Amino acid sequence: MTDPERGRLKAFPVLFCILFNKMLRRFRLQLSDRRLRAALRIIGDCRLGIGDLAASPGVAAAFFKPLRKRLAGALAAPPASAAGSAAAAAAEDLAGRLEKFFTDLALHGMVPDQPIKNALLCLQKACGEAPSLLSLRRRTKTLAGIHALSAAAQKELRLARRAARSAGSDFPANLKFDTMYSGLDAVLNAFMRCAAALYEA
Repeated sequence: MTDPERGRLKAFPVLFCILFNKMLRRFRLQLSDRRLRAALRIIGDCRLGIGDLAASPGVAAAFFKPLRKRLAGALAAPPASAAGSAAAAAAEDLAGRLEKFFTDLALHGMVPDQPIKNALLCLQKACGEAPSLLSLRRRTKTLAGIHALSAAAQKELRLARRAARSAGSDFPANLKFDTMYSGLDAVLNAFMRCAAALYEA
């Protein structure tokens, strides 16, 4: 056996222990960090509710009320990690912005157009990927996929806003859609902040 081979064999147990300790830390964090668990649950609830809320946006306040109450309880608990606190704060912002988006949609009596539907679908898919951000093995690939989904949604919203602003007719309706596009773009930004915090957990 050559010296380089002996060196690799000696290094393997050390690297294995480091990786195992990191995995064990993240597992303990998921079990003990109430704020981190609350952030993940908010994201999961949003994923499940997006389709129904798009069809019936008037129920947004009733849908988000128990979510906000549960998250407030988690935020009142002592922080277990900086990442958990950041994720919970971002999840609170996400829930608030998503609730406002659907509430405004109902208030204006608007039906989601194709850009909004596509952006919501991207958000729904990205929310479904969020738990994998806590996996050491999958988190980098997962974050890249989430970035791609968010970028695709925001690009479509930018194009839709540009079209609404340049349209020469039906100005009031176009102004409403422009506002909704901006609101949904802010939702996506809030989700990305939450995803970044989960990645760092």
